[in-house]
Amino acid sequence: MPGSATRARGFTLDANDLGLLGVVIIWGLNLTVIKFAIQEVRPLAFNAARFTLAALTLLALLRLQGESFRTDRRDLLALIAAGVMGHTAYQVLFIEGIARTTASHAALIFGVSPVVVAILSSLLGHERIRMTGWLGAASAFGGVYLIMAGKAPAGGPAPSLRGDLLVLAAAVSWCIYTVMAHPLLSRHSPLKVTALSLGWGVLLMLPFCAPSIVHQDWRRIGVEAWAATLYSCLFALVVAYLLWYRSVKKVGNVRTAVYSNLVPVTGTLAGWAFLGERLYPALAVGAAAIFGGIALTRMNAPPGAGARSAGVNDSAGIAADLGEEF
Repeated sequence: MPGSATRARGFTLDANDLGLLGVVIIWGLNLTVIKFAIQEVRPLAFNAARFTLAALTLLALLRLQGESFRTDRRDLLALIAAGVMGHTAYQVLFIEGIARTTASHAALIFGVSPVVVAILSSLLGHERIRMTGWLGAASAFGGVYLIMAGKAPAGGPAPSLRGDLLVLAAAVSWCIYTVMAHPLLSRHSPLKVTALSLGWGVLLMLPFCAPSIVHQDWRRIGVEAWAATLYSCLFALVVAYLLWYRSVKKVGNVRTAVYSNLVPVTGTLAGWAFLGERLYPALAVGAAAIFGGIALTRMNAPPGAGARSAGVNDSAGIAADLGEEF
């Protein structure tokens, strides 16, 4: 029957879905990989290495696509500002935060990003948040509070409030970058916006990393730590990026962005499986509150609203355009 065939196709995973599931796994594992690498490499030196390589790779891809590096003065300044928020500030805060807390805490706290983007877009007049959206925001931030305040059981890696707050600040920086990049995406491709903002962000990040680069004993870094660094760069920042944008082009922003909700789950499970991080009730309740908040925020659009007035749908589209960085 035609109806049965349609339903069957609805549950079928095509090549694009499998690619996005690969992205979810890559980004979820990346938090654990980072935790492993910074046992041997100073956090800021690690960031300098992986982001310099990623920036060079993405700029090379931009050239291979035949796109120009040139922009007008207004967009150049906007790209530099976006690079400062989305790569310099974000990455310094994130790597210092993940060095002080657990991968599971970082994954779940970062899961609040879609809600923060929706709030920032509302404050700037890009979108209108209805009551369901504000209830979702309250639920999501309540979940973050439960995760930070909950006492982890003894016997595993311990999170810290300072690390959690740094990760939360990093998430807010990423969300500011997401909103700042929105007008740029109307004039340039996602690849160009990301490659150029990343290039400027890395240049401005290197002075913060310089002391760690100088004091790092690069000769004593083991093969495993170098492999982790390459994974975090080539897979998390290049391969996953290409799979993500292939999906954005093929099925659109919103359908692609749905998969980003799975990254905190895979990140938490990877921390439990590979780092011995403990799962405990406050973590589960906090995660449920965050995911419930995201669901409520996604219900923010009024009936019959178009894509532009759809509240979080627009925010999800921006996030999908820019990808998710860990």
